[in-house]
Amino acid sequence: MKKYFLLTTLGLLLFACASSEDKEVVKLTTFKDRISYALGADHARAITESGDPNFAKYDLEKMVVGFEQGLKNKKAFDKDCEVTIKKLFGNSGRAFDAQHALTGSECIGKLSGVIFNSSWTKNKALDKIDLKLVIKGFTDGLHKSDTIIKRDEQSMMIQNFMFDIYKLNGEKLLSDAKKIPGVKILPSGIVVQTIKEGNGTNPTKGGDVLAHYILMNALGDTLQSSFDMVEIYKQPLTPFGLANVIQGWQEGIPTMKKGGTYKLYVPYHLAYGEQGMFNPQTKKYDIQPYQTLVFYIELINHGPAGTLTK
Repeated sequence: MKKYFLLTTLGLLLFACASSEDKEVVKLTTFKDRISYALGADHARAITESGDPNFAKYDLEKMVVGFEQGLKNKKAFDKDCEVTIKKLFGNSGRAFDAQHALTGSECIGKLSGVIFNSSWTKNKALDKIDLKLVIKGFTDGLHKSDTIIKRDEQSMMIQNFMFDIYKLNGEKLLSDAKKIPGVKILPSGIVVQTIKEGNGTNPTKGGDVLAHYILMNALGDTLQSSFDMVEIYKQPLTPFGLANVIQGWQEGIPTMKKGGTYKLYVPYHLAYGEQGMFNPQTKKYDIQPYQTLVFYIELINHGPAGTLTK
């Protein structure tokens, strides 16, 4: 009886020490600590809340091991993992072969880690994140025990963090654009780069314009393209009135000449501002809030208001 009591007490002491150590590891004292943990937990929810009917069959510890490898090595999800995943889910992608659950769980973790690394590297924000706390957040998120920070607070932190990243990347883009030889810098901060000077006249403010364009964000991702609308979706290229477009176009396009090709760098507050462009059909943002934008523009024609748009 005494021996059992001593063993039980020792077990409780060891458990208490382990719990104490865990709490020490999870101290979130700075914003970087908190956002790192929240990002890891949020990334885990892409798995736990995906509706995957096989979630209970995965080995979560192996998944964490794979996630850590993927964070450190963008090539962690390799050909062997591709083969493993195919064996795990079958050719249809709907089966589940339990004998590959361990290696499959690790490979899912690797893929998740690679995606996290690639995404935040592309957003130029990986140096603002503590990967050890990302792993802790991811681990807790998989076990649905990420309660150090409340869910709604996590969501708000992540949203604000992304907005700050958009602002920083936009500022860097504009700063670099202003260093391009020969650019025009308008008083509002818009930058106009001439790729090919037109030999026609300039549009008037508030006038009508016919132009091809490609819209890109600060990272160079294409968000919209009139070329695609015409060539792929067979939509006609339609003229627009400068009075009805974003302020960046209202100010920038009148500096261009008919027949010319230009790049227009527009600060977020002269584009879609703090609200972005939300698509109610897809329930997603076509253009995120606080995004500085770049437009490649081929100015085809222009005229007084109402002459092209009637």
